[in-house]
Amino acid sequence: MKALQLFGTVMIAAMACNNPVKNPGQMEEDKQNNPSGPSSEEIATQAQQFKMGEGLRGSGIMTKGNYRFAVRVNGDGTERTIMIASQDLRGDTTKPMTDSTVLHDVKGKVTSTTVSDLDNDGNPEVFCFTKSDGTDAVGSVYGVTFIDHKPVRIFSGDVDKDSIPGYRGNDTFYVQQPYVMRKYLAEKNMKTIKYVLKKDNQRYILRENK
Repeated sequence: MKALQLFGTVMIAAMACNNPVKNPGQMEEDKQNNPSGPSSEEIATQAQQFKMGEGLRGSGIMTKGNYRFAVRVNGDGTERTIMIASQDLRGDTTKPMTDSTVLHDVKGKVTSTTVSDLDNDGNPEVFCFTKSDGTDAVGSVYGVTFIDHKPVRIFSGDVDKDSIPGYRGNDTFYVQQPYVMRKYLAEKNMKTIKYVLKKDNQRYILRENK
């Protein structure tokens, strides 16, 4: 528990660097300049929720094998980012050393996150699944694998194919070993596509399982 609290503290400290303490006059000025942005009270609440690994959709703390991951979703539909930090549990967990990466230009709202090892290579992957607003509810997949404890981006590949026969949106993504599963609305019913994680030269990419 102590290590988990310290890990959360490291992440909160990183967020605090981007949100320095301001006096009431500065906070009011910020609110006028950016009325849609979160208030200081909201930032404080989000930080506390993240420390506890609860309360924020798509944010929290997960464990897989010798890794612990913290996922933090920031921003709104116009500028959303996902921060993923990792900790090696085989080291001194009282002094957590974190490797982190930030995914930019995230489309849609993050609906869920999961950690897996789809290709059974011993290197975990963190996947974040999103869904767009509106009636189409088009889904997207954002992933990172950790090679020698360093984050490597997973390309969405066939997930972003321009044409899926009968496709009408309403995506739901989830992991069912060894696949990333996609359920979507077709012309008359729900259909499913399975994606596998492939290594293509020096990059990792999702390909439709055929």
